[in-house]
Amino acid sequence: MLLNEFFGKSIDINKELSKKRDDKGITDELFWYIIDHDKLHKDHFHDISDKIKKTKDHDKESLVRDFMPMVRKGCKEFYHHRKMPGKFEHIFTKDMAEDLCERLYDHYREDVVKGEYEADR
Repeated sequence: MLLNEFFGKSIDINKELSKKRDDKGITDELFWYIIDHDKLHKDHFHDISDKIKKTKDHDKESLVRDFMPMVRKGCKEFYHHRKMPGKFEHIFTKDMAEDLCERLYDHYREDVVKGEYEADR
């Protein structure tokens, strides 16, 4: 007699875990893609860094939202660059974009406040 006769159909635990790992992997790749993308920084980041310098840490939520245009554009370019299958909206969710914005803010905030990023425009 088999155990699944007692307990029913077996489930694949690794399926859900691998999906979460894949999402984390895409998010990490996208994060570094945005950081290394010079044109995105030229178009978006310098204005954000100026705003971070002026406000310091008083309005984190607003500053995090300021990263959204940069993240959206980065997602679109990453999607086309990698020639990813599937619909854009299903791969790059709103939650993923918000997490990336917060992660970018956390990554850059301290260096911006120290004056590491001086805009050469």
